[in-house]
Amino acid sequence: MWVDWSVIRAEIHPQLEKRMDITLPQAILLLSLNDETGKTEKAYYQPALTGAALAELFLRGCLELETQTGRAIPLRHSENLGAFLSMCDSEIGRAATPQPLSHWLAELANQKDFIATLADELCHLGALSQERTRVFGLFSRTVWPEASPVLETHLKAEMAQAMFSERASVDETLCLTIALAHAVDLLSYNFDAAELEQNADRIASIAAGQCLSSSATEAVMTSVHAAIEAANAASDSVTAQILN
Repeated sequence: MWVDWSVIRAEIHPQLEKRMDITLPQAILLLSLNDETGKTEKAYYQPALTGAALAELFLRGCLELETQTGRAIPLRHSENLGAFLSMCDSEIGRAATPQPLSHWLAELANQKDFIATLADELCHLGALSQERTRVFGLFSRTVWPEASPVLETHLKAEMAQAMFSERASVDETLCLTIALAHAVDLLSYNFDAAELEQNADRIASIAAGQCLSSSATEAVMTSVHAAIEAANAASDSVTAQILN
């Protein structure tokens, strides 16, 4: 179904006209969850979330990508990361030696309460609610249905404007959100297939980091391209899971 995202964005409360202050993992989880059931739309969402965590840590200067080996090098920083990113940052920092992105894509997702910690952040932001359901009447399962559509609607409107309406530069956070969603095929779960096909070249350019502002600093450019490496690694991880 075709959606006029420009109209939706204009109807959002004026105080939300600036970019939503959410992290990349929060954005990817919102795009991955079914609004009604609170379950993930896609079986291979975890590599997307770990890729998003790595991308955010690169962007905030908490990690550095060693170009020759592809290893993620933890850096000293004073960033206020929140519970989820702090959990990921601490896990990477505890490693005896730096490890490649492929290692962390699997390792981070195995942490206890990996999804719950991230979903809880979105519950505190008012976007999700937490519910317990029964599976076959035997096992309990936690799900996170939508509590308020504002965050996700604004996120999708920003993404749609960048992908379908504009040909201007894209800021680094929006670029990486689109790159990660594109890498693990989340765009098709959230946007019209015809619009995605019609704008495939534009989306590919954004996902490759080719639409960043010319005023972006060298440090930001380096961080974005390291984060895109994480997105591509997440895509490779999804492919491997499908083939196996």
